[in-house]
Amino acid sequence: MKNYLSLLLVILFFAAGCSTKNPLEANAEKLVVRGYLYAHEPVQDIQLTSTLPLGSEATAAPPVNDASVSLWKNGVQYRLTPSAGDSGYYHYSGSDLNVESGDCFKLQVDYEGEVTIAETVVPNPPESLKISASHLLIPATFSPGIPGNFDQTKDDSTRSLTVTWKENLSSLFYVVLENMEANPTAISTNFPGFGDWAGFGLRAMVMPPSSANEYHIARNSVSYYGHYAVLVYRVNQEYADLYMSRTQDSRDLNEPLTNIQNGLGVFSAFCSARIEFEVVEE
Repeated sequence: MKNYLSLLLVILFFAAGCSTKNPLEANAEKLVVRGYLYAHEPVQDIQLTSTLPLGSEATAAPPVNDASVSLWKNGVQYRLTPSAGDSGYYHYSGSDLNVESGDCFKLQVDYEGEVTIAETVVPNPPESLKISASHLLIPATFSPGIPGNFDQTKDDSTRSLTVTWKENLSSLFYVVLENMEANPTAISTNFPGFGDWAGFGLRAMVMPPSSANEYHIARNSVSYYGHYAVLVYRVNQEYADLYMSRTQDSRDLNEPLTNIQNGLGVFSAFCSARIEFEVVEE
């Protein structure tokens, strides 16, 4: 999940505005935290970078690889280790740290004489996750249009599927649809010159956060046959705040919303429920 969430955060963070006392100015460099914890998964998705000066031609923020990074849980400190490469990522290499629903974590970063901290609570997973059928049928000759979750038609229980979970209007959820095959077979189409979906390369799709409690999977939502997983993540409030702030008017010069003290970015936690289905030829 690291690549999916990092991409979403990059989009959200740089879509937000800045203040008249801009934290991205050359003389106001700040630490940027992109930190995610996932229930029941190892800690390996904490990334640190520094801000870019306004007017910089750089295409990526410089990673910070030499900070002292720790997680605190129930008064116990867990020191993180820099991950391989010049990435700015940190992970926990031990086996004694569990991430569970309801856990409260504090992230502490000591870097160049400054201390940056943030806190988050691991949410509960979505409840009552169900899928309308265990198989999605694809006809042998199929002209589906552009792949994606665009076709909301529910013609029968095997030609489109619906994933549902318990409604909670105070929460946001995002959905990941992923083909789990090591070497999946592409779905053939009737498009001249295309032959199959291989050129589109959509092994996985990530839907933006939403308060909806259902997700429709149509024939044009998938590119390959085989085994699929649908993961529905409950989004924590600090991540929801950052996502909602992406649409602010550019004339309102506000700093990006953040839960990082003495820094920018977000430190958040997620908890998912998972359900699976098969895509087969009709």
